[in-house]
This record gives sequence, C-alpha cells and structure tokens, in this order.
Amino acid sequence: MPASPEEQSRRSALRVWVPVVLSAFVQLATTFAVLATRSVRSAPPWVQHHTPQIEQPAAIVVAALVLALAGPVLLIWIRRRPGPVLVAIASAAVLGEALLIGVVGAVAFYISVIFGVVIAVFHGARLWAWIVTGVLWLTPIALYLLTRQAGTLLLLVPWTIVSILVLVLPEGARNRRAWRAQLLRDAEARRAEEAQAERVRVARELHDVLAHSLSQINVQASVGLHLFETQPEKASEALANVKETSRQALGEVRQVLGMLRGDEPGEAPLAPQHELAGIRQLVDGVRAQGLDVTLRIEPTDASRVPAAVQQAAYRIVQEALTNVTKHAAAHHVDVVVAESGRALKVSVVDDGAGEKSSPASAGSTAGSPRNVATTSEGGRGLLGMRERAELLGGIFSAGPRAGGGFEVRAELPLGAAS
Repeated sequence: MPASPEEQSRRSALRVWVPVVLSAFVQLATTFAVLATRSVRSAPPWVQHHTPQIEQPAAIVVAALVLALAGPVLLIWIRRRPGPVLVAIASAAVLGEALLIGVVGAVAFYISVIFGVVIAVFHGARLWAWIVTGVLWLTPIALYLLTRQAGTLLLLVPWTIVSILVLVLPEGARNRRAWRAQLLRDAEARRAEEAQAERVRVARELHDVLAHSLSQINVQASVGLHLFETQPEKASEALANVKETSRQALGEVRQVLGMLRGDEPGEAPLAPQHELAGIRQLVDGVRAQGLDVTLRIEPTDASRVPAAVQQAAYRIVQEALTNVTKHAAAHHVDVVVAESGRALKVSVVDDGAGEKSSPASAGSTAGSPRNVATTSEGGRGLLGMRERAELLGGIFSAGPRAGGGFEVRAELPLGAAS
C-alpha cells in the first residue's frame, strides 16, 4: 500500500536529519574530548578529575569546533549537489585532521564523510565518491611524510576498513535498487503488452461478431425488401431471421462488454462461449440466405477438444462464411471440421468467382481473383483468423483454388491450453 504524503514527508525528513544530527553529535563530542585530553590543568581538590578544562588557544578551539560542525551541516545540501558538497565535507575533515594531528580521536571528523560517501553513491555521484575516498585514504600518509609523526599512520587501519565498507555496501545496495527498478520496468512492460494483447483480442471479438451479424442482417433485410410485395411470407421469414440474428449479436456484444467491465457471471445474461455445435447455427443462418452449404463435423467426442480450440474453430468458420456471403458470389460452400491426429482441421471452400481487387497479404496469394483481405475492414478478417490459429500454435492459410473459388484452412493443435 503506498505511503500517504505525510508519511513520505516524515521519512524524507528522517533521511535528511538523522545523518546530520548523528554526525554532529559524535564529531563535536569527540573533538571536545580530544582538545581536553591534550592539555588539562589540575583543578581544585574537590573537583579534580571531574571538570577538565581546555588550555588551548581560542583560535584552535574555535577552528576545531567549526570544522567538526561543518561536515554535518553540509550534509543538509548534499542531495542537491552530491559531488561538490562531498568534496567540501572531505576538505573540512582533512583540515580538522591536520589541526589535531597525531591524536587518534580526530578520526571522528570522518563520520560526516562516511555519510556523505554513502549518500553520494546513492545519488549517482559514484566517481566523486571513489576519488574522495582515495584521497582521504592517502591523507594519513601525506601527513606522516610532512610531520614524521607515526601516530598519523594509525589512521590507515580504521580508514581502510571504513573505505571498504562505505564503498562496497552502497554499491551493492545501489545495484539492488537498480535491479529492482529494472524488475519494475519489466513488469510495467509486461502489463502494457498484456493490455495491448487484450485490446487486440476484444477488437477481434467485436469484429467477428459485428461483421458476421451485420452482413447477415443486411442480406436478410435486402431479401425482405425485395419480396415484400410479391412474396410476403418470404419477407416475413427474412425479417424473423433479422430479428434472431440481431438478438444473438446483441448477446455476444454484451458478453464482450461484460469482459471489459469485469462483470461477474450472472450479473448480465451473457452469451455462452461458442463451441463446435454452434457451427451448425452459423451454417443454418447462411443457408437461410439462399446459399447451398455442406457441413461435416467429425470430432467423435467434442468434450475432448479444448474450449479455446472450439472457440477458435467457430470464429474461423464464422469469418470465412461472412466473407463468402459478402464477396464470393458463390453458389456452394463446403465446411469441414475434422480431427486429424492431434489437431483439429478446419476448412471452408467456396466455388465463387468473387470481386476483383488488388493483391494484399494476410495469407492470400498476390493477384488472386478475390482477395478478401482487401475489404472495407482493411483485411482484419483474414488477420483475425490467422491470429486465432497462431495464438494456439496452429497453422492458417487462405487463398484462391486452382479450379476456381476460394479456400480457407486452419490446423489447430488439440493440446492447446483452454
């Protein structure tokens, strides 16, 4: 659950002020202790060993305390300019070390440097952090060469340990953050791909429903108008077919819209998922338009055919028959749905000459007498059939026959997931 704005503001303030307060407390306390131990005069007997007093020049005391406080104060702005601010913090630490040279307690000046290096690495100033750490590691050696005080070399031990920790640990954490960010980007990309695939699926469903139903309605309405005066009973039958076709189409559209809304089953009278048995209704609807259709469905046990395969077979036959009625000028159509080994084979073959059109892709042969890919739907019919077959790992082909007519074939693996 995302944090509230107040919670985020509080966390941000803690990230800024905890390093500042902690490093200021440690550096000021240890600096005061170091100054006190360098020169302590004897106090009165009743307070001896309880109130040590600093006998250093005022300038040194003030300079040491200012330098001890400079690093923590600069931490407030390090997130804005991590590189330059880190250099300023390190410079204050080096000056403090030089001022209190030879005193091991002066290592406390580097508390703010440690926080600064970690923050700089997390904010992208890795090169600055590595350079500053290397220079600070060489500082004790430089001081020893200048002063010949062996005590300065003792600082190499803790600073070497600190250098390793403050560079290796933040780098590891930074890599983990980058890895998590990449995972989030990948997840977002997957969600975008899934959303696009869902949009394509919905568009394909709507196309199949509307193209087939509206085509049938158009044909039946034309028949009704043509026979209205001469054969009223036939016109009435055509209008009844229009009513039934529109009712089925509305049910299927409601089903698609229900999927988009996320409706639970039962909230609306949705149409059932199409099965192989529904192909007979498709064929009956086309026959009612006066087209001779031969149907052969041969799966001995339709329950063994996955639901996704049955749905794809239904939609392929539906779209193929729609194209026949709209473009083929055919007299006869053969529809075959049969098992063959571990696949369900679907074929729709017509004897029509169809309408002349420019060649296009989507599975048809260039220069064919009838290329149903080049229709008002922009070729979405053949594309939708191909997508349905290939999503199940199947094979799809469509093109003119040598002896005339047009043929649509699909082979759908029976092992496809439902």
